[in-house]
Amino acid sequence: MAEASYALVFQGDILAGFEREQVMQRFGELFGLTAEDVDKVFGHPRVVLKRNLDRARADAYLGQLTGIGMAVSLDALHPPAARPLALEPQAAAEAPAAPQPEAISQGGGAGAATAIPAARAADERRELGFEFTGNGFEFFRIWIVNLLLGIVTLGIYSAWAKVRTQRYFYGNARLDGTSFEYLADPLKILKGRLIAFAMLVIYMLADQFVPLLGVVLMLFFFAIFPWIMVRGLAFRNHNSAWRGVRFGFDGRIGEAYKVFLLWPLLGLLTAGILFPYAMYRQQQFVIGNSRYGVEPFRFGGEASNFYLIALAVIGVGFGGGLLMGLVSVVLPLVGPFIMIATYLLIFALSTVMMTNLRFNNTTLGSHALQADYRLGTYALLMLTNTLAIGLTLGLFYPWAKVRTARYAAQHIGLAADGDLGEFAAAQRDEVSAVGGEIGDVFDVDLGI
Repeated sequence: MAEASYALVFQGDILAGFEREQVMQRFGELFGLTAEDVDKVFGHPRVVLKRNLDRARADAYLGQLTGIGMAVSLDALHPPAARPLALEPQAAAEAPAAPQPEAISQGGGAGAATAIPAARAADERRELGFEFTGNGFEFFRIWIVNLLLGIVTLGIYSAWAKVRTQRYFYGNARLDGTSFEYLADPLKILKGRLIAFAMLVIYMLADQFVPLLGVVLMLFFFAIFPWIMVRGLAFRNHNSAWRGVRFGFDGRIGEAYKVFLLWPLLGLLTAGILFPYAMYRQQQFVIGNSRYGVEPFRFGGEASNFYLIALAVIGVGFGGGLLMGLVSVVLPLVGPFIMIATYLLIFALSTVMMTNLRFNNTTLGSHALQADYRLGTYALLMLTNTLAIGLTLGLFYPWAKVRTARYAAQHIGLAADGDLGEFAAAQRDEVSAVGGEIGDVFDVDLGI
């Protein structure tokens, strides 16, 4: 008996949580279709997208399309249909064989559209780079409006400013043809900032008039710092999404106290010897408790890697200090410039090494992140940004931020093991976001 084949059917419905226009755009991007072709597919009440699919390919297509928000289903065909595979409205007359076996046809074959490619093999490994499509002038207009409204509203607009900024950078960051999304509610950020501002005012008054109470409040802040970190990470991840699937963070408060208080304290008590290990434990905690949908990230770095970074930074600092001392004897005015150059070099070196370490040791299921930051190019980027911001009295900041984002996109990638659309679809199950709705009480922007 012949094995059953399947037809992939779309009835025009969109999955909950998706916007129709966005789904149509993603469908076109995913399969390389024109806007006219997409309208043809979404303009019919019932469309057979594919026929004569075996179960594996049918499931692959199902995963791709549900991942971008289309409510599709599979119909079993017994026996397998003999005609060529076609993408056609169910109500239309049967079309003659199309010149290409995977084409869209409308109304008896009129106006065949671009072919939809076959699903990729599950074990295909692709090197995917991130893209950033923003530009400095475009972001400058957002930034200057945010700045002016923030001043006029005495800072109240800052919550909306943050959301506008994040949505701009998320929306212009793309992976595999799809942009990221930032979904936070400005009112929740504003609430967190008002609470934080109130606490700051109370602390300043207490420190001025009741110093002992000021000390108690400072100790209280340190005591709740790990809780703030966890809530901030939960809020940020929960409000970040790609292909309609949110990220998440499941770190526990107890573990946060160990990595953000106990280990740094031990580093201080050991004259800095345990600081690199504390950083290692923090990265394990932050990355290892993050997830995309229900799939957790994994961090495979070792503590020794963090000690190598520390030694490199100490070496540059020692060398710069020695050079400054020697040169200052002969040319005293040059000494401060050497000190500034040393500081900038330390910052660039630590950023490059830490970024490469974190990304090159992070995996998501069978997919692996990659980074190839380079000291020379990154130091030049940082130097030119700093000089330009200084010379323009801060007006170059939007361009500097865009240049930094573009550099990150050009030097960070993903080794994808199989089809990302299918992977995203597998994460569409409802995920827990405990604490996410109140996670940004203090609006902690960790920048990780």
